[in-house]
Amino acid sequence: MLNAILGSFKNMMDDCKQKNLSGSDFDSMCEAYARMEQLGQEHSDMNAFNAQMMTENLYGKFSDFYGRALSAPSAQSSGAAAGGYDDAALLKQSVDALKQAIITIRKSYQDAIEEASGKNVQQQNQAGLDFLERNTEKGLFSATGGMEALRTETAKSMGETLKKTPNAFDNTVEVEVLSNPEALIKPIQDVIDLGEQPGMTLPRFLRTQIETGLDKAMDGAVAARDSYITEKEFIDASPVSSFHLQKIDKKIQRFDELAAANKFHVPNWTELKFNMDDIDREFERDIQQWDRVKRRWEDLLWDLSMWSLSYCSFAPYIKPWAMAKDPVAATIHTQNTGPGIFKEKEKLLQKYFGISFHDIFKQPSFLWDVKYNYIDYSQEFLDFLIEKIYPECNPFNQLPSDKIEARASFYKRDRNAEDRENNPEAHIPADRMRIFYNKKFGEGRYESKYGNIEKNDSKAAPWNIATFKYSM
Repeated sequence: MLNAILGSFKNMMDDCKQKNLSGSDFDSMCEAYARMEQLGQEHSDMNAFNAQMMTENLYGKFSDFYGRALSAPSAQSSGAAAGGYDDAALLKQSVDALKQAIITIRKSYQDAIEEASGKNVQQQNQAGLDFLERNTEKGLFSATGGMEALRTETAKSMGETLKKTPNAFDNTVEVEVLSNPEALIKPIQDVIDLGEQPGMTLPRFLRTQIETGLDKAMDGAVAARDSYITEKEFIDASPVSSFHLQKIDKKIQRFDELAAANKFHVPNWTELKFNMDDIDREFERDIQQWDRVKRRWEDLLWDLSMWSLSYCSFAPYIKPWAMAKDPVAATIHTQNTGPGIFKEKEKLLQKYFGISFHDIFKQPSFLWDVKYNYIDYSQEFLDFLIEKIYPECNPFNQLPSDKIEARASFYKRDRNAEDRENNPEAHIPADRMRIFYNKKFGEGRYESKYGNIEKNDSKAAPWNIATFKYSM
């Protein structure tokens, strides 16, 4: 999307290069463009990007230096005097720069819409395959039919995706809702209207902006608050952790505090940025700790599940072992190596986080995942792993036959078996996002992009943390 936003500026800069223009104005124009690119890399939200562009007056600076660079040769050839003060010309130049900023913002928005349409996704995919073909060792894909077979299969896959989810590659609605620039453009237009009032002079134009707060409104801070509200909506729909919720709530609160303390109820952009950075740093350690602990307990539960599953008679016929060259040998490898690997991971969890295996189930991240149905396993299956499998998972130990049979009973290995391994409400997080997504972007938008949400057919009872004794 950065190319769509900055494309017109790059074309203007390239135009100057082709005309062999040089000088301080040309250099300043290139510096302004370099700063635009830097901000483009720092921001993922288009309105926040445009707001900071306005704060630093980069649209105005670029347009000003671009005009000066183009006019410099003719001014030199005509012997035009330099350094004279022309109030009307300078006022017009300031207003014209703002008008150009609006044109550029709207064009950037339309370019972003066009890029988000997904019309060129097949060409982009083919270009990616062309790159792969040029930079891959010949014969690498020969076992699967070569590059042409890969192209055919990719095109077929894309066709099937579009048949099921027609808007899979179309993000125009999302861009229209999240990045509509009109809230940012209105205060700029207000300043333009001020500059075009009869009898306006440059000093009065600048003074009035400061006295009325128009210059602050033009900074785009109001649009920035909208981006924080949208971020909160997404987090509420898919709350990864309690710290993510606390962080975004604190950002919105701090924004409002800074706005209330300002004469014009618009926070200073620089002060706002420093405050937001402080809040990010305040929560960074807790978020990282949460993620690290969660990854480790998820890994341990997965290892217990897969180690016990590898003993079942049908294991060689299911993934991941069925993908091995010798599936039976692969299951035996898991049986022999699983306990040793598990115990080392368990020791590391204790060493670095002070958490034992049974402490896992009292961890805030575990309780959070149960509450919001991010947990993959059913409650009865986790009881089984803790009580029956964990005590057996020791190096050089083999799983007893009665526990192998019990483990197999949880897995839906054929149509006559029932799944009791999976959380029966594992679809709820996706459904929560679906409800929010359709409310935000229009009814049916989620389904048209991602398809219908499939529920598993687990026959296990839903989680009830109050009856899960290991969390007490």
